[in-house]
Amino acid sequence: MTARPKYTPVQIVFAIIVGLSLSSIVYFSTISPDSQKQRATEETVVLEAEKLFFILLELPDSSEIISPINENRDVGKTYIYPTVNGGWQVSGYFRRSQLEGWNPWLMNLDENINVIELKVQSRKESFSENISSKSNITIMPIQ
Repeated sequence: MTARPKYTPVQIVFAIIVGLSLSSIVYFSTISPDSQKQRATEETVVLEAEKLFFILLELPDSSEIISPINENRDVGKTYIYPTVNGGWQVSGYFRRSQLEGWNPWLMNLDENINVIELKVQSRKESFSENISSKSNITIMPIQ
């Protein structure tokens, strides 16, 4: 049985330097004011999108929503992306009650956080004619 070779002092020093360098990069990029400012902006956009979502679809207060802020990976992934024109895209899931399944949604917002378009995948009969006839709301059937 052969003995396992030990690490040389150069290998140990190299590993320590690489480890400290990588951990420093991750730490400082996390606490940088730019990333904190970006996160605060994204949270503001998502909270406003959630309010607009409930208002546009006239959902009851008992409805549940999953968004990039209150994630539930068991249901699905949610996203927030800045668009080329300065607006935002926010996606998520919703349901009216625990008896109903989760329904995906995608909202396009302009730079002033006004709704350009809302796409929802759900049963059309679940919404009033007033909601389904709005030009900026698209209700797609469940596949």
